[in-house]
Formats: sequence, structure tokens, C-alpha cells
Amino acid sequence: MSHSLRVKSAVGLLFAAMAVSAVGCLSDEAVDIEESLGVSGSDQSAQPDEVAATGSAPNGETPANPNDESATLALFKKRILPIMQSDKPSSCAECHLSGVDLKDYIRADQKQTFAALRERGMIDVENPGDSKILRFIARAPEKSSLISAKVRQEELDAFRAWIVAAAKDPELLDATADGDLIGAQLSKEVIRHARKDRVLQSFIENVWLERGRCAACHSPDRNKKHVQEHGEQVSWITLGDPQATLDYIVDAELIDVENPDQSLLLLKPTLQVEHGGGQKMVIGDRTYKQFRRFIDDYAAVVNGRYQSAAELPEPVAEISVAAEMWLKFTNVPETFDKQLLQVDLYRETDAGWSKDRWASADRLIFGKGMLWQQQLSLTAPRSSKRADEIRERLALPPGRYLARVYIDREGRLQKNPTAFLGDENFVGQAVIDSRWPTGYGRMTTVDFRTLKSPTSDRP
Repeated sequence: MSHSLRVKSAVGLLFAAMAVSAVGCLSDEAVDIEESLGVSGSDQSAQPDEVAATGSAPNGETPANPNDESATLALFKKRILPIMQSDKPSSCAECHLSGVDLKDYIRADQKQTFAALRERGMIDVENPGDSKILRFIARAPEKSSLISAKVRQEELDAFRAWIVAAAKDPELLDATADGDLIGAQLSKEVIRHARKDRVLQSFIENVWLERGRCAACHSPDRNKKHVQEHGEQVSWITLGDPQATLDYIVDAELIDVENPDQSLLLLKPTLQVEHGGGQKMVIGDRTYKQFRRFIDDYAAVVNGRYQSAAELPEPVAEISVAAEMWLKFTNVPETFDKQLLQVDLYRETDAGWSKDRWASADRLIFGKGMLWQQQLSLTAPRSSKRADEIRERLALPPGRYLARVYIDREGRLQKNPTAFLGDENFVGQAVIDSRWPTGYGRMTTVDFRTLKSPTSDRP
């Protein structure tokens, strides 16, 4: 498969990740999100109303005698409390990195647990086998691991047996809950943000679509020599599978969730530590910002640092997709050696130059060769029609474009990676007329000496 086809496939995966079926959440707020999105999780477990219909659990277990309080309490102590006391994650962790845990729906006291769940609408005393908490536990992603499916089934059987018995216990029915509401206390926005499908979407958009910078050494279709020299661990990219790639990055501890800026996924390509593949990005450039954006957010989610919607990062207003069109500047003054050059392209329209840039690229200048070259990334406002178009077709329309060039002469981005180059970094502009062919050997070339000072052509 050609590189351009692989990139297009990756963009398709981005849409697939956005459309991943919502998975089970145990908070009323999270359910509201799923309903508003019009999606729901796949129920791959036994249906919770089997007890209501048959009077017994699907494994043949006979529910406790409703008149035997000790039997109901014994079920709670034997099968419910161990879930709360376990060091292992509940089945919720298969879909949520943080914010939702079945343990949060259990209290040390049986009466308080039952009363609190009932008051929150999680237990239906008239039809206990169809209680909301059972439906939530039964939900599973379309691709559930065997281990998670087993854990989910054990949790479902335990809660089902206990709820059916407890719903017939007069003392439990009369109990009232003390204290705060049981269950997840975070807002629906925070819970939604911590879901694994949302995290995967962010990984694809910020890291996966930039993997071309790393593919020569780390992709199994291109790195046979490196594998022979350094072993299979060098292949951290899984072809066609961003989720497997993310899993490997996490398992290999390439992300430091305690000190995100010290993650190897950042330190190696910026040569802050030894990297056999050389420098692939510069602190503060577009790719670095994207990697850092994902890593910082991932660390915050995993550590449960977001406590309110106000703390969540703002969505990026512009989408960026790496393409195979290359732009080259020749005769760049050698005095700019190793300084970051950024170029933004604005398309000519009937009304003048476009307001929003259509493409962008940034890279260090090779002063000795008086050269700068880089592949373009297509850009568009996130919710625009063009954003959909470039996800589908990685191409710039032929025609005239205004190229505005910026150089970070003061090392501003090195000092503040979140900063952006502005008017004080502007060095000139030029009009480029190109059909924008693809491929490293078919670059669109501009003589740096043709750059002019800004005029009324400025967007």
C-alpha cells in the first residue's frame, strides 16, 4: 500500500473512532450524553431481566430466600463487598480511563448500598431483574476482551442475585440512605472526556496522523534493518491499528503520566535524549504541540485530574492532516541556520486571499545548504466543509496561493512550546502558482530571495 493510501486510511480510522459506539456508564449524567449522541453500547452479556423472567440466575443459581435476611446479607458480603474491596479494576475500566468505577456504587453497609442505589434510580424494586445498574453493567464495547467479559459477567451475576433477593426484604425496602449520592460525582462532560473512544480519537488526530515522521524506523513495513539491529521493540507502530499503537506506547512507558513533558515520545524525536533516528520535531513546532496536547491530556485523564468541565482543554479550532505535497525554499540565508521556519498558505479566491490558511509547514532551516523543505499539512477550521473534504482527499487544489513566512529568530517556541509565531516573526511573503504534485521528488520550489514585505495582499 502506498504512503498516501495509508494516510487516507488513517483519516478514515479517525472517523471510525469518532463513531465508536458509546459504552456503559454508571452515572445518570453519562447516560444523558449517550442519549444525546443517539448511540448506545452493545450488550454482549446475559440480559439482566433473565432473573425477573425465570426466577433464577442464568447459571442455575437459586436466588436467596427473600424471608431469610441472613441469606441476603450473606450474598452481599460474599459477592458485592469483594468488588468494592478488590485492588483490581472493575469492568468499567474497559471503557473509562477514570471517572467511573463500579466500586463507587457500593457502600460497606448493605442497607446503605441498597437504599442509595434505589434513591438514585439504579434499582427497580418492582422489576429488580431490569434494574438500571444491571443494564449498565451488562453493556460492553463491540470488541471486549475475554478477561473483561468474564469480569463483567461475574459482576452482573453478583448484583443480579443480590438485588433480586434484596428487593423482597422488607427491612431493606424501608431503609433510607445517608450522606451523598452514591456513584460517580463528576459532570457528564468530564466522564465523557475520560472515555477510551474519545481518547483514541484524540490520539489519532494528534499523533497517529503524524506517524510518517517516525515510520522509517518504527513501522514494521519499513524498518527491517532497524529490527535486525535493535530487536522487535523498535516497531511501536502497528500497521492500520491506532488502538494497538496507543496500547504499545502506554505499555512501553513512552508516555510519562507523572511528568508528561519528560515522555520519551517527546524527548527522543526532539533529541533531548539519544535517538538513533535523528531529530524529527522541534520543541514548539506544530507536531510537537500536537504530541504534547495528547500526552498532557492523557496524563490528566489517567490521573483523574479533571474535576469539572471548566478544567477540560478547549477543542482546537483548526484540524490538520499531513499530506504528501512538499514545499522547498532555496537560497535561504545561512544566518538562519537551525532556526524554525513556518510557512502558511492562503488560497486565492474571487474576493482575494482566503481568511483561513489552507496549508502549513514548519521545520528547521539547513543553513549550510541554504535550504528549507518540508511536507505540507492541510488545514481547515474544525467544523467547516473543507475540513470534511481534506479528510476525504489529501490534496490542495491547483492555483495561486499566498505563502506567508515566519522565522523564530529568538527561539521563542523553545522557551514557550505553547506559543505561536506572529507578526514579530514575519519575514516576508510570496505568491506561489502550483499544481501541488505529491512526492518527495516533485517539490514545489520557491526562491527565498523573492519574498516581499507585507502589502495589501495580507489576508
